[in-house]
Amino acid sequence: MYRPQSQNLNYEFGPYCLNLSLLRLTREGEKISLTPKAAEILALLVTNAGQVVAKDFLLKEVWPNTFVEDANLSQNIFLLRRALGDERDGPNGPKYIETVPRRGYRFIASVRVCNADDSEGEAVQSETSVPERNGDAVSQRTVIAVLPFVNATGNPDVEYLSEGITDNIINNLSRVSKLRVMSRSAVFRHRKDVFDPQVVGRELGAKAVLVGQISARPVGIAIGVELVEVARGWQLWGATYDCEPKDVLEIQDTITRQLLVNLKLKLTGEEEKRITARYTENAEAYQAYLEGRYHWSLYTRSGIEKAILHFRQAIELDPNYALAYAAIVDCYLRLATNYLPPEGETPIGGPERSDSSTSFREFDPKVKLRFEWDWKGAERELRRADELKITYPTAPQWYAAYKYAVAIYNESGIKGTVLGDHEGDYPKQLSFVTLSPNEEVQIVCTVTREQIEVGNYDAGCLMLCKWWTPGESPNFTGLHSYSAADLLFTAGSLAGCLSSTGHLPRGQKHAEALLSGAISMFEHLGARRRSAESRIELALSYYRQGMFDLTKNTLLKTLEELDARDINLRSLALVRLAVVERHAGHVQDSLGRLDEARDLVEQNGPLITGRYHHELGSALKLSAIDENRSNYSADVSFHFERAVYEFVAIGHYRYVAVVENNHGFLLLNTGLFKEAEVHLQRARQLFDKLNDKIRLAQVDETLAQLYTATARLELAKEVVERAVTSLEESDEDALLAEAMRTKGMVFCKLNRNQEARVILEGARRIAERCGDSEGAGLALLLMMENIGNQLEEVEQKEIGDRMRKLLENSQLASVRTRVHHCLEFIKAV
Repeated sequence: MYRPQSQNLNYEFGPYCLNLSLLRLTREGEKISLTPKAAEILALLVTNAGQVVAKDFLLKEVWPNTFVEDANLSQNIFLLRRALGDERDGPNGPKYIETVPRRGYRFIASVRVCNADDSEGEAVQSETSVPERNGDAVSQRTVIAVLPFVNATGNPDVEYLSEGITDNIINNLSRVSKLRVMSRSAVFRHRKDVFDPQVVGRELGAKAVLVGQISARPVGIAIGVELVEVARGWQLWGATYDCEPKDVLEIQDTITRQLLVNLKLKLTGEEEKRITARYTENAEAYQAYLEGRYHWSLYTRSGIEKAILHFRQAIELDPNYALAYAAIVDCYLRLATNYLPPEGETPIGGPERSDSSTSFREFDPKVKLRFEWDWKGAERELRRADELKITYPTAPQWYAAYKYAVAIYNESGIKGTVLGDHEGDYPKQLSFVTLSPNEEVQIVCTVTREQIEVGNYDAGCLMLCKWWTPGESPNFTGLHSYSAADLLFTAGSLAGCLSSTGHLPRGQKHAEALLSGAISMFEHLGARRRSAESRIELALSYYRQGMFDLTKNTLLKTLEELDARDINLRSLALVRLAVVERHAGHVQDSLGRLDEARDLVEQNGPLITGRYHHELGSALKLSAIDENRSNYSADVSFHFERAVYEFVAIGHYRYVAVVENNHGFLLLNTGLFKEAEVHLQRARQLFDKLNDKIRLAQVDETLAQLYTATARLELAKEVVERAVTSLEESDEDALLAEAMRTKGMVFCKLNRNQEARVILEGARRIAERCGDSEGAGLALLLMMENIGNQLEEVEQKEIGDRMRKLLENSQLASVRTRVHHCLEFIKAV
C-alpha cells in the first residue's frame, strides 16, 4: 500500500478536503466530525484511491496489536459513508467508497493532491475512471446502463418488444464478469420518450449507456442503438438493424456481441457461451414467450389468461421450450390459488394514491415482472440440478407439471377462465408422459420453490401433496438419495413458511428436522453448495423462534464456507444476518452486514434486492430514531419504496404488506399518526386476505402502539390482546415477547400496574429463553419506567441490576440513556 512521504498534504475530492497531518475532514471549509478510527480509515483509502485496500490491512493499521472483529471495520465504513453523504443505496450507487466483496474497500472518486499550504495540486484518478479519449477501452470495472428501448412505432402492441429486448440485453451483459450492469429496476425508473443519455447516465452512476429505439418501417421495424460515453457524450458505437419482429432473437444477440467488441472486453470461453444462452432457437416461439410475459406482468386475471394463450403458442412452436412450460405452470397455479389482487384494483403504488403522505413515489401502475427473474430462476435450478448430478426438467417433465397444475385448477372449482376445451392444442408428441418417481419429485420441488419465492405457500402445498403432508415425514418411495435430499430441503423450507403464517402449529421444529436431514444427505453426497443453502434455511427457522445467537453462528459458519463467487447465497446469508442483528438490537452490526451485501445484491433477482432494501430501510429507521434525527424519513421511504417495487413486480404481496407495516411504524415514530394508520390498515387487509395469522398479529402489535400514542387505550388493549393470543399458538417466541412488551405498556397506561408487571415479567422470561438479551432487558426497562416508583427499594435494585446486565452491550444510544436515567432514579431513592 502507498504511504505519502509528506504528511503536509490535502486530499480533495468532490466538495471535501482531508488534511492528512491533522486527519481533519472539511466540506467547503466546514469541519465534519469523525471518530479517530474512521479518520484513519479514510486517510488510508484516500491515499490509495483507485486501489483495493484489504480488510486485513485496514484492521492491522488502524487497530495495531489488537484483535477486533470485521464488524468494527464495517461500522466505521458505515459512519464514513454517512459523513460523506454516501450512505444511501440509491440508483447512483456509491460515490466515494466501494465495497469489494471478500477483499476490502476502494475509494472510487477522483482525488486532487496538493501541499496543505498551496492551492495547486495533482489530480489522481481512481481505476474506475471513464477513459479520456474517444475510442479507448472502458475500464475493467465499467458500469454500464441499458436504458429502456423506446417504442417509437406508435403501436402499443409492440411495447412487449421494447421491454423484452431491454431485459434480454441486461441479462446477457450481466453474465460478463468484467462489467457491472445496472439492474432493470434502476433503469426503468428513467423510462420516457425523450431523455438525455448523459444526464441519466450520471444519475445512475454509469460510465457508458446503451440507448435504443424501435421505429416503424414500411415493411417490418428498425432497431437503432448507440453506446454513449457519459463523461463526454461521445458515441462509442452505433448501428441500425432493419428486421421483422420474428428476427428479434438474432438481433439482440448481435447487439450484445457488438457492444462487447466496442467495449474491448476479452471474454472467457465460458462467458462466450453464456452471454447469448438461449432456451429456444425458434424465433417465433421466443416472440410468443415475450408477449406472454408482457401480459403476465400486468398481474391481473385477464392478463394471465392472455399470457396462457401466448405461452401455448410458444410451446406449439417449440415443444422443448422449458421456460414456456414453467410459465404456464405458474399461470395456472396462480389462478388456482387466487393469488391475485382483485380485478381492476390499482396495484400498490398506482396513481389513485394522490395523497403524497400515503403513497410510494413514482411507481408505474402496471409494475412489470422482470424477464430477468425467469433467467435467474432457471440458472439457479440448473445449478442445483448440476450439483445433484440430475437432469434439469425437460419439456415432457414441464408438460407433466402443467397437467398437474390444470388438475389442481379444475379441482379448485374456479370458473370463467380460458381452460375450456383447449387440451387438444398441445403437441401430440407430449400427449402422454410417464415420469419416474425421481423425475416427478424433481419437477414438483422445482415448481414448489418458485411458489415459495413469491409467497404462494398454498400452491407449494398443492404441488407437494403427493410426497409430503405438513407435520409428517416425506414419502421417499422409489427415490434415490439426491431426490430424497431435494424433497427434504423443499419440504423443510415450506414447513418453515407455513409455520410463520400460523398454519402449521409449532412447525418450526418440524422444519428443523427436515432441513437437518437435508443437510446430512447433501453433505454425504458431497453437494456442498446445497448443504450451505439448507443451513441458511435452517438458520431462518432458528431466527423465527427467536434463537438469535444460534442463527448468527449458523449463518457466519455458512458464509465462511461459501465460495466467493456464489453471489446468490452470500447475498441471502448476509441480508438474513443483518435481519437477526437488527432484531437483537445490534443496529450498527446490521448496517455493517448490509454494507457487505451492498455490491452483491444488484446481481441477484428482485426477491433478494427487495429484501435488502426493506432491511436497509428498517435498520436506518432504527438508527435515526435512536439518534433523534428528524430528517431520515426520505431516505428510509426511498428504501421501502424500492422494496415494494421489487415485491410487487414478482407478485409477492405478502412481503408488500410487511413493508407497509414497517412504513406505518416509521410514520408512527415521526408523529404522522393518521398517515401511519392508513399504511397499517392496508397491511392488515393484505395479511387478512392471505390468511397470514402471524404477520396479522405483528400489524396488530404496531396498531396497539399507534392507539396508545393517540390515547385510544381500550382499542390498544383489544388489538394487542388479539396479537398475543395469536402468537401464543405459534412458536414465534421473539415476536410473542415483543407483543407482550407492548401489552405491558398498554396496561401501564391503563393504570393496571400489577397485571402489567406480570405481563412484562413474562415477556422477559420468553426473551431470555430465546437468548434475546436486548428484548429481555427492554421488558425490565419498561417496567422500571412505568411502575418503578411503586416497587420496593429491594425490588428496584434487583430489577435495575438485571436490566443493566442485559442491556450493557446495547448499540442503541437511546436505550443506554434510558437505562442510565433509571439507574439514577434507583440511586436517588
